Amino acid sequence: MQILRLFNPFLGPLLILRNKGLLIQMVRRNVAARYKGSVLGLLWSFVQPLMMLAVYTFVFGIVFKARWGIEGVSENGVSFSIIMFCGMAVFNIFSESVNTSAGVVTGNPSYVKKVIFPLEILPLSTVLSTLIFGLAWFALLLAGMFAFTHQIYWTTLLLPVTLIPLLLFTSGIAFFVASLGVYLRDVQQIIGVVTQILFFMTPIFYPISVVPQRLRWILEYNPLSPVVEETRKMILFGRLPDWKVCALCFIVSFIVFQLGLAWFAKTKKGFADVL
Repeated sequence: MQILRLFNPFLGPLLILRNKGLLIQMVRRNVAARYKGSVLGLLWSFVQPLMMLAVYTFVFGIVFKARWGIEGVSENGVSFSIIMFCGMAVFNIFSESVNTSAGVVTGNPSYVKKVIFPLEILPLSTVLSTLIFGLAWFALLLAGMFAFTHQIYWTTLLLPVTLIPLLLFTSGIAFFVASLGVYLRDVQQIIGVVTQILFFMTPIFYPISVVPQRLRWILEYNPLSPVVEETRKMILFGRLPDWKVCALCFIVSFIVFQLGLAWFAKTKKGFADVL
């Protein structure tokens, strides 16, 4: 029975549907609180990625004159920065969600002591809040694409093919991290280092094809690599995704989500004793 419950595909959707109103309320609170009191407010969700894009364009495109290294891709700083920005948009959803989840339970001890409050909502609301800001990155990406290439490929409409596995995988990891963050306070520091390492181990600044064959397996075992590569393929190059790769990503992400949710449900019983 435990195994059947663990891999029940309706477990996550039922959790969301039962607490839909509460989840929306928490997401709104997270979004409003992020830039509360700042002069620009929510405009920072656009200004911040624009500033990062400008810095990376200057450093890699102008100073280091970096090139993507794939035939058929325009060899200039602008195209390199757009390709890189696409990878950053994907990775940012994962990294911000996981980093924030490390302290999402410890930062809300009042919810832990409420018997009827579904604590699973805390990591989920964190991921969905980050997704909203992540969509601002993709909006800027499409604007940049149109500004420099005067076209937007129809394959962009297939973005959910990679976003859904990304959200499932990120939510699963967020459940693990949020739970561990209660019992081991060093998790917040550890996760920060791990995500920084993952940033450079994910094909954001380079394509997998330029990595030496003997080392390529390291990137191929990185679950974020195919998501970045397939997203880039659809949005920037107008190509259909590799459906086998996307299917595998979905299966792996679903398993991670179910395991993370089960782990969180099992360990949350001791949260009140620690907090």
